[in-house]
Amino acid sequence: MKKKTIATLALAIAAIIASWTAIHSARMDKERKPMLNKSTPILHVKSVEPSVKFWTERFGFHKTIEVPEGDHLGFVALENGGIEIMLQTYSGMQADPSNPLAKAVEQGPSFLFMEVPDIKATEQALKGAEIVQPIHDTFYGSKEIVVKEPGGHFVIFAQMPTAK
Repeated sequence: MKKKTIATLALAIAAIIASWTAIHSARMDKERKPMLNKSTPILHVKSVEPSVKFWTERFGFHKTIEVPEGDHLGFVALENGGIEIMLQTYSGMQADPSNPLAKAVEQGPSFLFMEVPDIKATEQALKGAEIVQPIHDTFYGSKEIVVKEPGGHFVIFAQMPTAK
């Protein structure tokens, strides 16, 4: 009888542990679900139009959203495949002085890191642009070229090493 009681107790404990593990695992799976759907940089610029030209003519982006600001563009969303970039004027961001970001917008340029499949093709697309650093090899194995786009932001284009 004692063996039967011990076996029953062991089975009950095993069932409790299995239930707890399943509940905990379900909770962990729920907690691991992504909380973000997308990340899009907003580049603040003095004038939107020169940056639109840079991204559309050199890299095939197209406008998905366009918001006028007086006689010029105040905001534009650009897209190419799954990549999106937004451009907004400094004056548009500063239009509401109570906006806590109104002063932060002028604190400096942004830096974008963009992976490309062919650094030489990227170099050709950048002909005539302000090259900050020509194609170079990095210590982590990528080939990169750095450009300053017309809005004053730095873009690092990188061809990552292929897996061997």
